[in-house]
Amino acid sequence: MAEDWFTYAEAARLLGKTPEAVRAIARRQHWPRQTPNLPGGHARVQIPEMTGLDRPCPPLTDGQPPLTDGQMTGPDRVSDDVVRVFDRALAALQQQLEHERERADRAEHRIDELHQRIDELHTALADAVTAERIAAGEAAALRAIVDGLRARPWWRRWRK
Repeated sequence: MAEDWFTYAEAARLLGKTPEAVRAIARRQHWPRQTPNLPGGHARVQIPEMTGLDRPCPPLTDGQPPLTDGQMTGPDRVSDDVVRVFDRALAALQQQLEHERERADRAEHRIDELHQRIDELHTALADAVTAERIAAGEAAALRAIVDGLRARPWWRRWRK
């Protein structure tokens, strides 16, 4: 079979797939390809021994339609091992999700605390600005008094 070259339609019948599916598989798995020399000719692909397909498909009969996605040939049974592995993976993902939710809750609580602290600091800053303005006003009043005292001649300080 490795020596034979097939058109996409022939390969599709052989593998039980549509020609478009075979074309996609050939492109994805880099199967050897021969392009036609003449317009309207058919490209040919060489199917490797191990095609990498997940299950063997019987060749299609002439009246049988090609398989579509979701259809399976043979018994559709899932082993208990696969179910157990899936359940364990699902439990691990649920545990991870719960851990991330708890982490998000802690982060949200911390953000709320930081917002509260920021509000306290804004209040303290506003109080400090108000105190600074009051102190600046009092300092200006004291400067005015000192300047008024300096404006008098020196001998008037003792003479009243």
